[in-house]
Amino acid sequence: LLSRSLTPPPSLSPSRLPLSLSPMLARWAVLCLAGASALKIVSRPIVPRAPTLAMAAAQGTEVVSFVQTEMRGAAMKLHSRDQSREGEQKAQTPVTQWEPQRKDYLQFLVDSRHVYRTFEDIVSSVEIFAPFRNSGLERAEALDKDIAWFSEQGETIPEVGSPGAAYADKVRSMADAGEWEAFVCHFYNYYFAHTAGGTMIGKMMSDKLLNGHVLHFYEWPAGDVKQELLPALRGKIDEMAAGWTREQKDACLNETAESFRGGGSLLTHIRGPGGGARPGGRPMQQ
Repeated sequence: LLSRSLTPPPSLSPSRLPLSLSPMLARWAVLCLAGASALKIVSRPIVPRAPTLAMAAAQGTEVVSFVQTEMRGAAMKLHSRDQSREGEQKAQTPVTQWEPQRKDYLQFLVDSRHVYRTFEDIVSSVEIFAPFRNSGLERAEALDKDIAWFSEQGETIPEVGSPGAAYADKVRSMADAGEWEAFVCHFYNYYFAHTAGGTMIGKMMSDKLLNGHVLHFYEWPAGDVKQELLPALRGKIDEMAAGWTREQKDACLNETAESFRGGGSLLTHIRGPGGGARPGGRPMQQ
């Protein structure tokens, strides 16, 4: 399936991403920004039908990371100008001004677990994503422990809310349709955002709502998330992208705004007083 050509609509080309996006995307951009400057290249050649990264290096050709250059470039355009010099969006309400209640944060964790479990189920069952398995970045099991902790504190665990259910359905539909390049965009941006601005949100929630209790969600026992786990995943995505056509790379890049929108929809639960959508309800108005 990777060998097929994908022709994205011209209106979705990376150079024509919308210049004004919803607050939801801007909030998700906050998560991605913190770690965006720390990208590193880790490459292992596995793609036979195009020059591999290792072959390029051996021939003295400059090795260019698809993740570090093109994926990062598409993502940085979705940041606001006060977040990055490369940003093209208007400034939004700072994360530090969000005032969720404890139940809102729990709803966010429940929705997050549902989305992570969807990503991890797909990666574990689709052979083309075998290189992404056991990355140490998996979050569903950690969230199981954290949600169990809330239950032990007497909290009622809610059902998955509409933002989490809708985004997980979208991710699943991409996998069912064999849209691997689009899936990679969502997969990487969702996990990366949590390791960047997501940790800042976790610290804020811990101080405001949990009396300093640190959740497993923000711990990576498999290794240093910035220096080891993320660079390894970026390398595996670069290996995969080395065998993509230009059309396939564009199909990945063209999903950047949608990946921000999907991840950002879960943040409606914690963006302010009363949080966001409840199970079966609609997301808060943007």
